[in-house]
Amino acid sequence: MSTARVDARRRSIRFDGRTVTLRIDTTSMGILPDRADHPFPVAKLTAVRHREATAWKLGEITFEAPDAPTGIVENVPLFADKLPGNVFRYEYSKRARVKEFLEAVDKARKK
Repeated sequence: MSTARVDARRRSIRFDGRTVTLRIDTTSMGILPDRADHPFPVAKLTAVRHREATAWKLGEITFEAPDAPTGIVENVPLFADKLPGNVFRYEYSKRARVKEFLEAVDKARKK
């Protein structure tokens, strides 16, 4: 199965058929670029909450799992969103790709 991927606002989500990975761009020592990966195995996901993007409001996906990081990620680069480690926000123009991504995740969760 090919990997589904959506990039937005210095975060990206990938799905390889078994695991959803939320990758967050961060900084190390204040200036050095770094990344933090938060994997969510489909078998452990208890819920995937989705608020669709509109022309005036960003869309948001929240992955809920027993060990999901819910603390705010503070060491993000300039102009990046300070969000919990289980939240992905996206723009209106990414709606179709996010819809395909969520359909693939839902299909895997039902197996």
